[in-house]
Amino acid sequence: MDRLLRKMTLRTRLLLSFVSIVLFLGLASAVLGTSLIHRSFPQVQDVLAIDLSAAREIYRQQASFVTEALVRVSQQRFLREGIQRDDLESLLTPLETIRESNSLDFLIITDTSGKVRLRVRNPAEKSNLAPASRIAERAARELKGISATEVFSREELEREDPELARRAHIDIVSTSYARPREGGDISSGMVTITGAPILNEQGVPLGVLCGGQLLNRQSAAVDRIRNNLYQQEKREGQDVAVVSLFLGDKRIATSATDSSGQRALGTLVSEDVYNRVILGGKPWIDRGFVVNDWYLTAYEPIKNLNGDVIGMMGLGLLERKFTDEEQRISRLFLWLTVAALALAVLISYALMKSIMKPLNALMVAAEKIAAGTSIHDVKLDHSPPEIDALVRVFNRMQAAIRERRRQNQEKLARSDRLATIGQLAAGVAHEINNPLGSILLFSRLIMQQVPPEGKVHENLERIEKETKRCHSIVQSLLDFARQHEPKVEPVDIHKLLDSTLKLFENQYLFHNIEVVRNYAPDLPLIYADQSQLQQVAMNIIINAADAMNGKGRLTIEICESAEEGQIEISITDTGTGIPSEIMNRIFDPFFTTKGVGHGTGLGLSVSYGIIQRHNGDISVSSAPGVGSTFTITLPKMKEPV
Repeated sequence: MDRLLRKMTLRTRLLLSFVSIVLFLGLASAVLGTSLIHRSFPQVQDVLAIDLSAAREIYRQQASFVTEALVRVSQQRFLREGIQRDDLESLLTPLETIRESNSLDFLIITDTSGKVRLRVRNPAEKSNLAPASRIAERAARELKGISATEVFSREELEREDPELARRAHIDIVSTSYARPREGGDISSGMVTITGAPILNEQGVPLGVLCGGQLLNRQSAAVDRIRNNLYQQEKREGQDVAVVSLFLGDKRIATSATDSSGQRALGTLVSEDVYNRVILGGKPWIDRGFVVNDWYLTAYEPIKNLNGDVIGMMGLGLLERKFTDEEQRISRLFLWLTVAALALAVLISYALMKSIMKPLNALMVAAEKIAAGTSIHDVKLDHSPPEIDALVRVFNRMQAAIRERRRQNQEKLARSDRLATIGQLAAGVAHEINNPLGSILLFSRLIMQQVPPEGKVHENLERIEKETKRCHSIVQSLLDFARQHEPKVEPVDIHKLLDSTLKLFENQYLFHNIEVVRNYAPDLPLIYADQSQLQQVAMNIIINAADAMNGKGRLTIEICESAEEGQIEISITDTGTGIPSEIMNRIFDPFFTTKGVGHGTGLGLSVSYGIIQRHNGDISVSSAPGVGSTFTITLPKMKEPV
């Protein structure tokens, strides 16, 4: 295999690689697409959970409409006066109109204990209605409209209206995966019921107006929920989305249809769903069997006023819709793979030719750089964008190499200058230190022999002052020449800079300078010579104060450097700035822009040497009239060599 690869040209390799990649990606995309669709099932279940919440709100909204309607009626004067006169018969006609206009299956008036006083549909029947009594008693106690879902027995429905009992009757139909059941029927009815208190002028309840709707065979209720949540999409004659209401585990209202196209009333939910929702009282969101097919389903228990599970609400999306989509997309990916392969073979040759030409030019340029030859930037015409980007990177690499060479040469030259000047400074300092001591000694002896007043004494004082200044300069030369290796120890750079700034708090030059600290938290300690770093900070801060003439803003920022393992200290002033023509000289020994007698020009040179011995770096950026920024980088927790 290796021999075969060595004999292949780059063009052939690229062609084979290109075709292989297209083939692999095509097949992988087909597998991945199928997998993603399969993995989308949990997302569909999440959507079903949201839809189930929306369905519950639509269900409750309908109940709230009835509640609002009955509350408005309960506040009407004719109802209150009829009860106060004990003339309930006079209320039959207006209440029947109200019942029909609000599509109520029953409407009754009870006393505050829930005892029935008037049935609008069957006035002769005075027996109590247990579910209504519970609602009425609570509404009278809480003085507000109360709604709930309750189960009415066949007898209770017949006492209200025999038509309701006939409507509630549904034959049970056994279905696959349901609990075993032999025939039977549904005779009870699930009812949404509302109670609204009837109050007198003082707000004391006189009775309760109760009304409700039978949910058995209530197709409008489930259709309203389905139409609000889903489109009426069908697949091979089956509804893609179904909504059902259950009394126990039996469908009493549903949009699902059986094989004959009729609504699948009386069909049973699967045993797994029954065990979790009806017996366990918990929601179900999973794959489930609905009537005659598999659906992605969501069920939620329906509880009565006492919190007992009496039924449930269910939603379902036809699983076959998603599996068919999975197969369709798999076939689509397969055909796309074949088409991509054919296209790859047709265009690969042209692409290889357009790629190889600029690559050859880059290879020639790279060989020249490897040989140490300085070349101009590479320029290519009509090359692809990717090659253009590669050329730009290549040219930036050349520029970076040239710049790094220049910087290294400058650093070497600066180090050579510092070493040479250091040796010279040490020799000069030793040579002139002794004569300076003699001048200072003899000038003081002469001062003791002349009167304190007079020109001679004044001239001697000037000689002493200038001699001391020369001595100070000599001492600076010695300090510069005797720069020691740092004695490293763990240093908290925050505390070091704070202690340095504290030295200047009471100095007159700093009274009108605003100091701004921007310290990054949780910076690690560094290994350094604390006194030497403090000397560097003092040199830069004093220079900044001089540049601002004692008035401005000094900003000290400490953060992690962009280079890994480094921290960065920036000291910025708002002073006069540094002219560009002297920027390269500020670290040179004896170079200063201050007047005679105000500096030796060694501060920044010494600082540069200290930072270099700490394996760090110091740089400056400046704009005349705006200010300057000195940036120091130091290694974190790494002992310098």
